[in-house]
Amino acid sequence: MNVKKTLLVLTSLLVFAASCAAADLQTLNVGVPNDAKSMDPLKAVDTISFAVIKHINETLVTVDGRTKQLVPVLAERWETLDPLTYKFYLKKGVKFHNGEEFTADDVVFSFQRALSRESVYAKSKAKYIDPQGFQVIDRHTLIVKTLTPFGGFLESMKHPYASIFNRKAVADAGGNYFRMPVGTGPYKFRRWLKGDRVELEAFGDYHGDKPRSKRLNFLTMADDSSRVIALETGKADLIYNVPVNDFDRLAEEGRVKVVKGTGHNLIYLGMNTQKGALKDPRVRMAIEYAIDKEAFVQVVYQGKAVVPDGPLVPSSSFAPADSRRYPRDPAKARQLLKEAGYADGLTFDLWITTRQDYVNGATVLQSMLQDVGVKVNIIVMESGVFDDRVTTNTQSLFISTWGMQTNRDAGQFWLSLFHSSSIGTTNWAVLDDKVVDENIELGNRSVEPAERQAAFQKVWARLDEIHPFVSLAVPNELYGGRKNLRGIEEFCDGRLNYLGRLVIE
Repeated sequence: MNVKKTLLVLTSLLVFAASCAAADLQTLNVGVPNDAKSMDPLKAVDTISFAVIKHINETLVTVDGRTKQLVPVLAERWETLDPLTYKFYLKKGVKFHNGEEFTADDVVFSFQRALSRESVYAKSKAKYIDPQGFQVIDRHTLIVKTLTPFGGFLESMKHPYASIFNRKAVADAGGNYFRMPVGTGPYKFRRWLKGDRVELEAFGDYHGDKPRSKRLNFLTMADDSSRVIALETGKADLIYNVPVNDFDRLAEEGRVKVVKGTGHNLIYLGMNTQKGALKDPRVRMAIEYAIDKEAFVQVVYQGKAVVPDGPLVPSSSFAPADSRRYPRDPAKARQLLKEAGYADGLTFDLWITTRQDYVNGATVLQSMLQDVGVKVNIIVMESGVFDDRVTTNTQSLFISTWGMQTNRDAGQFWLSLFHSSSIGTTNWAVLDDKVVDENIELGNRSVEPAERQAAFQKVWARLDEIHPFVSLAVPNELYGGRKNLRGIEEFCDGRLNYLGRLVIE
């Protein structure tokens, strides 16, 4: 064979090998543990709705899950003109799924809608936007102002509340928009069979890299074993929430792929700082010293979790300058209880929902606390009942979780958990502390990175001092996929990963 023919054969083989190495999918079926609640980003509050919405709607900017840096989406670039004023230069040639062109008017409409009565985020995430602070310079340039300085404004757009809508699409759908979404994203909505599936299809006019699967289906599979069987039998190409009890078995058998990803949800033992003996920080610290977090992680999550250093998820964009993990020290715990006047012990109710990891975790904590003279009565309730009762501030101890999938900013995370303004809503520790409040507010309103860092450092130190809860674990996200599915190893956004890059090897 001559050199020319040899090169031709080698080239053909390389092309063939490349095509075999990364083939597109006709349909990607994803098994998820819950059905979506709404396709409207301003009405959705659940993770699965957000997981679907991420593929339909886009924001001006977002935060890269791996680097924690701001990256452009619908805005090519932006400028901070002063602490209240942002200038956005929009990407040109972008189309909505209904064929309408994306312009600055859509941004104004979207932010105004986020502030309206239609939005569940009008008084929370969107409240910083100035309703009179818009100035359209041209079709692809505009000014957006905030009511007060908000250092995390751009970062907050990782959350779907900042999705950009098309005015005509919203008007045409009316009250049915929550099940007839239109966005600029890589996939467009096909249909939603409640309790069964949400079906999307690739948008041919997408402005970015084209998705690698023509269809994307989210299959509702609430039962853990059913979801695993669906993966093993090929009904699902990818599943979220692989049960910890199945993870090692699936890995050993090798018929499918299982992957541990970064977790973004903090599991914690909350303590009502305004009730009975728990008012005394020495009692709260005694409970901290009574708990072996490493053992908790091993028993409850079979080691598929990390122990956090404090009241924050490691994926946060803020990292404290100093942090320390409290080891289990029963003698120290008993000494603190004695100093607080409870040498003979205490009894608390521990509220939990029916989540299996909470049930298992409560049993572990009950045993550890019993060892230092703290008796725990475990009270299990349905999640809806739990959510209602914790807002009455009558709880003593409780196990719950708070996440950072949609926002990596510590100020917003702590605002919900610890600011006094959140008492009666999400501040279930009923913490009312001047130092915490002032520095959360300072960190949230400052646009200077160094000032924000200093404020958050003070919050961290104060929370460590007064100890409103015990940080127990950050569980890994556990994914399962077809043996030849490539790309899930790169997941870094919990259950809100973009799935359009997945390919078959």
